Amino acid sequence: MTPKSSKALEEFERWSKEVKRGAASLAILAVLDEREAYGYEIVQQLSFKVSFLQLEQGTVYPLLRRLEQRGLLNSRWDQADPAKPKKYYHLTQDGKNALGMMMETWSVLSEEMKKLSKGVEY
Repeated sequence: MTPKSSKALEEFERWSKEVKRGAASLAILAVLDEREAYGYEIVQQLSFKVSFLQLEQGTVYPLLRRLEQRGLLNSRWDQADPAKPKKYYHLTQDGKNALGMMMETWSVLSEEMKKLSKGVEY
């Protein structure tokens, strides 16, 4: 990306945060659609698969709790190592339904933004 004015950079940073905030739930649901996982595994999968989001543990864990409270995730504790119990998360049917709707909307929005941006100089 070429250097831009400070106003453009400020607006980009604001917009980028909003996009990341909106995409975080979608990304977590998508990771858990593959298989159940515990918090740190989810953070690792996201950092491995999605470089744009750069979600930290301090962001992921509260979001996991909110998604669970909303009924999109269920969890279970694994006590195999009593010194380090792990809380595994998996999608509920509502979580799968929400993921499907979110993915469809994301796809439509991406295509529409591509159409709008044709001819825009960067």
